[in-house]
Amino acid sequence: MLINKLVAAGTSFILVAVGAVFFVDSIRSTPAQADAILDPAVSSDPLIEGTVGEQEASVNTVGDLTDVKNVVFVLVDDLDWNLFNQIPRLAALKEQGITFANQTVTDSLCCPSRVSIMRGQYIHNHEVISNIEKTGGGWPTFRDRREEQDCLPVWLDNVGVTTALFGKYLNDFPSKPSETTYIPPGWDEWGVPISRGDSYSGYNYTMNDNGTLVRYGNKPSDFLNDVITRKATEFIGSAPSPFFLELSTYSPHKPAPVANRNALKHGGTLAPRNPTYNSFGVDEPTWMRANEKLTPKQLARADRLWQKRARSAESIGDSLDAITAKLKETGHDKDTLVVVTTDNGYHVAERRMYKGKRTPYASDTVVPMIVMGPGVPIGVTVDAMTSTIDLGPTFAELLGATAPNWVDGRSLLGFFAQGETPQGWRNAVLSESLGVSTPEDPDFQKNAPPQFFALRSEKWLYVEYVDGSKTLYDLENDPYEMVNLVRTADPLLLQRLSAQLKQLSTCSGDTCRTADSVAIPIATISN
Repeated sequence: MLINKLVAAGTSFILVAVGAVFFVDSIRSTPAQADAILDPAVSSDPLIEGTVGEQEASVNTVGDLTDVKNVVFVLVDDLDWNLFNQIPRLAALKEQGITFANQTVTDSLCCPSRVSIMRGQYIHNHEVISNIEKTGGGWPTFRDRREEQDCLPVWLDNVGVTTALFGKYLNDFPSKPSETTYIPPGWDEWGVPISRGDSYSGYNYTMNDNGTLVRYGNKPSDFLNDVITRKATEFIGSAPSPFFLELSTYSPHKPAPVANRNALKHGGTLAPRNPTYNSFGVDEPTWMRANEKLTPKQLARADRLWQKRARSAESIGDSLDAITAKLKETGHDKDTLVVVTTDNGYHVAERRMYKGKRTPYASDTVVPMIVMGPGVPIGVTVDAMTSTIDLGPTFAELLGATAPNWVDGRSLLGFFAQGETPQGWRNAVLSESLGVSTPEDPDFQKNAPPQFFALRSEKWLYVEYVDGSKTLYDLENDPYEMVNLVRTADPLLLQRLSAQLKQLSTCSGDTCRTADSVAIPIATISN
């Protein structure tokens, strides 16, 4: 049911529709507002969101942020919040530091996302748009664009930080046999598998160990996650400060390798039965409409897959336990920041999709991120919009390096110090899917969406697909993103969201930090 445009400023209304109740605020379509669509300043209009409100912070901290000399960065592969919360050891991390509840990836796809971490750039700027060279992505594209000559490990290494990467680097690395012993610029310690698919299985892989090829078999001691964890703890025990350690796991990416010790866990763990489970949304985008409901047999398979992913994710807990113990043993718990996050999320049995990622929905693009260490408030959750592009400039600032002015992201250090949203922080972030998946891609999925640009704020998820579909979700009242409001939303609201999305999808450097701060409307209903 539609109602006339609401024009009473500052008044809340209840719209009763078939099967749903929406609480909405009004918006006035005045000429002054229309002129201010692209004004990044804080709006004087009480109906427009300007700056993000500050989060209540805890004063419960251990140590001081100025004590931090080192960073341990644990980058997981394909971990979503639903799975994170089902692993008790991982869920408990939320009480040990700051939880970033709206950490949004630039692309829910491994290689583009990982390049965004190292370069601090949106996909449209670093232009590594897929996982493999054939479709414009992968490590060869990163190399050929000379972007690995100017990225996070190089920035850190140039100022004397000892750097190490153990685990997954970038998809399609290496691209030919002559590159199997190659070590990219900036890395002082290097333990990266070069066996492609075998590496994902956890066994029977070959590793480039500081330029020497080492073959691992199928013994329990060869389990990949344990091998890279041992290397990480050895590095912590021997590296001089300051150091930067990236432990990059293959778990729980398919085929979701499981350590023998975790093989019997999660016997009753099931794919989440939330409102998205095998369900239809309202006014779905074109690419989703042909999806039929999953059959009982498919749903049973989905639960088995989810269970295996849970067992695989236990290895992340194993790694963190080992790292925490080593930090305490060496005294580095008093001078090391630990950041845990992932390259993208994952969905299983959601919206009638058996498995996968690559969508703009929260399960795929809003990912776990926990920050722990000296001076970091404990048990605090921040709702402000943060992004993959913020990690590079954050680590650079923290360890005394300077990120180039072409970086699109912002440093998160203001959050670490107080657990509050810094003054003037952005109010929206961009996710974009620019690549086209092919069967050669390890993350190929038949029901992947077409290319899209997505604007996400605390209030809205607005998406424009290249096939012409548009979607708008009110995240305050529809947190599972099930009801597309684009046909009933106020035209001025859509105009403003589309304008900001266009700005962000074409921004670079400083212009990104202007585009992400445009005042956002807060209403939904039109004639």
